[in-house]
Amino acid sequence: MFTVHQRRTEQEWKLLEALAGENPDLLRDCVRDAQADGRVFRFQLRQTPALIEEAGQLRIQDWHGVSLHFPRFFPAVPLEASLLRPVFHPNVHPETGFVCLWNRFSSGDTVVEAVAQLRHVITWRLLNEEPDQVMQPKSLQWYRHPARSTPLPLLCPALRRPEGFDLARTYGWRPAGVGRRRLE
Repeated sequence: MFTVHQRRTEQEWKLLEALAGENPDLLRDCVRDAQADGRVFRFQLRQTPALIEEAGQLRIQDWHGVSLHFPRFFPAVPLEASLLRPVFHPNVHPETGFVCLWNRFSSGDTVVEAVAQLRHVITWRLLNEEPDQVMQPKSLQWYRHPARSTPLPLLCPALRRPEGFDLARTYGWRPAGVGRRRLE
């Protein structure tokens, strides 16, 4: 007998494979791993520019090692994302690479939404300025500075969602017209 966590993470793995199949230039080298505290999916995210700080200077890097962690009590608790190399952004932890994806989450959130949110955060399309969400105050100051020369958001190709992925979902349906707010 499989648990809700096992069934759901298996379905999430299939979604990640389908997403990678639709976006072979963006998502590569997908692997999964079981750990004592949950399951982890790892992959390379490409063609997604983000700011990296080195020796006090900012440069753009367009590929990232990503880990999506499905905690033991997922889907009751949200999946988490982290970057192998942290990027310069207020909602990314500068040491661990943890990325704050959700200001509110739903048990119906999938890897498709997580990858889309991750791309929006690291390209500066999404930013949460609430004090308890800011992990890099220096990057928030940089963002607010009127003389900032880097135009934001950073541009990247659109993420193509797997055809029919919503129809294949067996969980997380919302009534028509009901939405939720993200890191807007």
